[in-house]
Amino acid sequence: MRDLNIGTKVGLALLTDKWNALTICNLTTTSAGFMGLRQQVRGISTLKLLTVLAKLEQLDLVVSTPDYTYALTPAGEQFQQSLMMLEAWGDQVITAMQ
Repeated sequence: MRDLNIGTKVGLALLTDKWNALTICNLTTTSAGFMGLRQQVRGISTLKLLTVLAKLEQLDLVVSTPDYTYALTPAGEQFQQSLMMLEAWGDQVITAMQ
């Protein structure tokens, strides 16, 4: 492999910003209110969460409603599952190192 393809670059860009991953991990396919989500994603400012949600919505990972509720799209669910698999792999590596 000489270079990463564009899909890999997009995926890595999402992963390297912790707020993207934390937001995705705290959403489900059932709509969640903005303030409830903000309380779940600890440490994020209101403006940053709005920015993250807009970016995730642009990538079709999240869908919003006019009353500021948010839910995962099927693509968002798939990305969330990938994050969970990455977490499980990381846990295995840490356990093997001990």
